[in-house]
Amino acid sequence: MTPVPTVRFALPPDAEEWLELRETLWPESSHDHAAEIAEYFAESPEDTACLVAQLGDGPIAGFAEVGLRNYAEGCLSSPVGYLEGIFVRAECRISGIGRALAEAAEGWARSEGCTEMASDRELANAPSGAFHEAIGYDEVERIVCFRKDL
Repeated sequence: MTPVPTVRFALPPDAEEWLELRETLWPESSHDHAAEIAEYFAESPEDTACLVAQLGDGPIAGFAEVGLRNYAEGCLSSPVGYLEGIFVRAECRISGIGRALAEAAEGWARSEGCTEMASDRELANAPSGAFHEAIGYDEVERIVCFRKDL
């Protein structure tokens, strides 16, 4: 039987493991992660939260970052809870950790007065799309983003 994950808010002693997982999820911006994590613990932001999941006494198996946004595509209310990022270690997937993290993030958003939850994924990340659909999210829009050096 698979152990039930424990989900809780991240604490300062989690910083190193959270950093490792963040760098795996978002390697292109790894230079920002340590500073952002330090700022998170220094300022205790009111509009964001980081949740971590563990199986037993093991290392952090995954994390979810959730925030409040004034607007999100397809949503009718404001503020909207926004699943900014969610990641589960490869060896811990298909164990309910992602769902438990998402449900905890949704609970946090509800406690902040939200009646809707939104998220996004990179177009090429089909497994993320399948995960979102499996936990009850509906795809509402696709966009293509552009940039230009000035």
